[in-house]
Amino acid sequence: MTDPTMLAARVLAELDPGTGLLSPPPRRPAIADPSLAREGSELKQNLPASFYDERPELGHIRAAAYSRARSPDAVLGATLARLAVLTPPTLRLPAPVDSEASLDFAVAVIGRSGAGKSGALKVGRDLLAIESDDLDVVGLGSGEGIVESYLGMVDEVDDAGKAVRVKRQVRRGVLFLLDEGQALGEMGSRRGSTLLPTIRSAWAGEMLGQANASEERRRKLPAGEYRFALVAGFQLEYATALLDDAAGGTPQRFVFLNAHDAAIPDDAPPWPGPLNWRPPVHGAGPMGLDAGVAAEIRRRALAVSRDEVDIDPLDSRRDLVRLKVAGLLALLAGRTDITADDWRLAGQVLDASDRVRAGIIDAARWRASESERARTSKLARQAADLDDDATTRAIDTMGAAIARHVHRGQCDGGCRRRCVTQVTSGKHRKLATVDDALADAARHGWIVVNGADITPGETTP
Repeated sequence: MTDPTMLAARVLAELDPGTGLLSPPPRRPAIADPSLAREGSELKQNLPASFYDERPELGHIRAAAYSRARSPDAVLGATLARLAVLTPPTLRLPAPVDSEASLDFAVAVIGRSGAGKSGALKVGRDLLAIESDDLDVVGLGSGEGIVESYLGMVDEVDDAGKAVRVKRQVRRGVLFLLDEGQALGEMGSRRGSTLLPTIRSAWAGEMLGQANASEERRRKLPAGEYRFALVAGFQLEYATALLDDAAGGTPQRFVFLNAHDAAIPDDAPPWPGPLNWRPPVHGAGPMGLDAGVAAEIRRRALAVSRDEVDIDPLDSRRDLVRLKVAGLLALLAGRTDITADDWRLAGQVLDASDRVRAGIIDAARWRASESERARTSKLARQAADLDDDATTRAIDTMGAAIARHVHRGQCDGGCRRRCVTQVTSGKHRKLATVDDALADAARHGWIVVNGADITPGETTP
């Protein structure tokens, strides 16, 4: 246990001599602070303007975002997620290492309350205004609920020729939305929750669900036969709920984008209309991939496998996330082959994501520091209060002992300070002085102090 006296001394040493208050640490700018997007800022959370200048479709997304007073980065994330679920699951990513991967996608949009996280989703919907009975947009719930979103009851004829209703997959793609990311941590931390493992599996396009005893209640999605995308909005203070599952691998699968952008113009530009985009017509198989990009991915994977480099655990899936972004950017441009330019632009998206994620971590560290500082200050105040109480009790005890001694009249020639000191306890004299005790006893009327003489008072303790 921390010694209260030592704790008080440590905290008092941090007091500002001018105000007597604890000196706060330098405040780090919040990730969602619009100033972070301005030129010259040390932490630029947004994609550079040049990113949107690279291609007509990217400029179109920025114009749509600005028209609705929304962050282009947030709208880009929402648009790519919607594009992912509109793309047939038979189209897959190539496999420079491991095996072919899916285009299933997850985005975390970070911003203050009212920053337009939900609005960005609506802009993405209007940009890709393609409706289909094979697709759906639903709120994120439990892990079982993710699987159920793809399923429905259908009529079939069994082996005996009897009509039966059974549960089957009725939707190919589902875009899951989560307005308040705080709920993700709360739902994922519940005992027995399958939410986070299901998100990780769906992001990888793996088999989802499990077979129950009865045919009509069976929940199962075969690998590669569905498309999954998730857009989750987080306030900065709750975004750590996602990072808290780093050991499980959930945040490694997300692209983090800023819901704020200081470059949004005062005057709204005209709405540019929806994107001229249609889902690709493509048979089963992987997208094409630039040979140089494939070699780069393999070199990095070999370095990790040979234990030649150390990587941040949060970057363990960075190349795969980047490949997904590159694939979606290629599809947005109307192609099913991933070029070196797609890979380069995807790198800019991941760099912005890294900065946003770092801002979440910095803000969490600052809040932890503030919490520890407040706790330490509280303990110091409690320690000071304890010291005050102990001193008061010591004075009262010493004064009463002195008064009883004086009233017994055992001192030849009357009591003096030296003799009354001898009747007090050494442990009490460490907390208070004999003079304090004499003054307290005199105030109670137990004794009378006249110069060096100490005589009985009118009352006794």
